[in-house]
Amino acid sequence: MTPNEYLRRMPERMPSWLERFRPGDRFDRDAFFLSRIVYYPGSWFDGHAVKLFGSSHSAHCFIYVDYGFSLKRVKEELAHPVYSFRGYDMVAVIQLSMEDLTPSGWLPHFSRPIRDPFMTGSIKPFGFLSVLERDDSLDDSHGPWRLAVLFLGADGIATYDALFCQRDGTPPPFAILLQDHGFGGNYDRFGQGGFMEDIAIKCNALPQLLFVGETTGEWMGYHRIDGLTHERGGMSSFQRSLFQRQD
Repeated sequence: MTPNEYLRRMPERMPSWLERFRPGDRFDRDAFFLSRIVYYPGSWFDGHAVKLFGSSHSAHCFIYVDYGFSLKRVKEELAHPVYSFRGYDMVAVIQLSMEDLTPSGWLPHFSRPIRDPFMTGSIKPFGFLSVLERDDSLDDSHGPWRLAVLFLGADGIATYDALFCQRDGTPPPFAILLQDHGFGGNYDRFGQGGFMEDIAIKCNALPQLLFVGETTGEWMGYHRIDGLTHERGGMSSFQRSLFQRQD
């Protein structure tokens, strides 16, 4: 069985807020975070998360976090997809600040210094929600009619803490794509033994699924789902596998 076939067994109906959305509507933080979310730290423009979870209709909302891309470059990719989001057109953009995402502020759960989520540096930090609609020439086999992607020019580990570990009622994401790169420039590894795993366990902010690439270790308490094939994706065509949290 493929990962896509497995995920089709757990479909999500399109969130009502996304179905009713009209250009000019404000960002509804509570509605967005109550939807199933796939979180991708260090994402660059890798469309594999959207391809897998979108085409299986198991999730409609995504968070792409990377401090290596600029606001201008992200919007260029959305307008003329090269690496990701092919078959979708951008119909609305809502600019966001850190206060929009963490209206009550945030308490870091770090035992060591770490970057601020909206770090300063060579890339100016940013955040925006993009609502995408499928091309009329495509059908449900390509993916849902609409997707929502939150793009953050920020640190993937600190952002996870700020968004999902504040004990403010925000549920953990449905799934996380974990892909470490030997010289990826990230603050710490996203996979096993890294800062992100430590924070997620400490705060009990654990997703149901992990989509884990080769060179990356799965988090403690997760096991590879039996009988599923691997799937290749990402800029370097990494082999990736689905893992599920053990109860």
